[in-house]
Amino acid sequence: MIRYKTLGIVLKYIKYSETSIIAYIFTELFGRQSYIIQGVRAKKPRYHIALFQPLMPLDMVVYHKKQANIQRIAEVQCYVPMHNIFENTSKAAIATFLAELLLKVLHEEVENINLFRFLLRAVVTLNKQKKSYEIFHLRFMLQLCSYLGFGIKTAEEIDQQLCHAGMENKFSQEEIALINTLLAGRFAQDTISHKHTRKNLTAGLVKFYQLHIDSLDTLNAFKVLQSI
Repeated sequence: MIRYKTLGIVLKYIKYSETSIIAYIFTELFGRQSYIIQGVRAKKPRYHIALFQPLMPLDMVVYHKKQANIQRIAEVQCYVPMHNIFENTSKAAIATFLAELLLKVLHEEVENINLFRFLLRAVVTLNKQKKSYEIFHLRFMLQLCSYLGFGIKTAEEIDQQLCHAGMENKFSQEEIALINTLLAGRFAQDTISHKHTRKNLTAGLVKFYQLHIDSLDTLNAFKVLQSI
């Protein structure tokens, strides 16, 4: 069987049998794929299970069989160390939330280089960012929707679409200004927003995504994110 070298970003893993896991990974070459990793939960695993934390970027050698439900990994290692994300409680909560969001909105098993590069840049940025990372997920969601086919140019468009769909959501002037600032790419490292503002904007953007993506239901990590 042919082996392929590809980068990937972990979305989630679930336990499989006594010592194995199945990892859902968005890859550079094949889009979203499911991989079985055997023995990773054994006493002396070949690979540490920490490799498969949410949003971990991986450098992989894989076997790929078209139309197979589960693929196999020949070799895997961390592509870029992500210690800062997983040692920071707030960043870890953001990573878990975004990974769950991606798991529910990314379904295509085909190459999408532009989307993959956007995701990889975002993960590396979150790991490096020292200030204002509490609103990182807001900027990410506003940018991601363009790759998914329902991008917007102003905060007012979000409000209007939600109202037309019967979803009550009224952003304050401060919230509208913050969204428009992020949409215009005028993000500043020292941007600070109150916790209430972040919570309301996140809730509004989740509703906006649900309006456009039928498969997006409850996000379990949403409550954890709202607590930071």
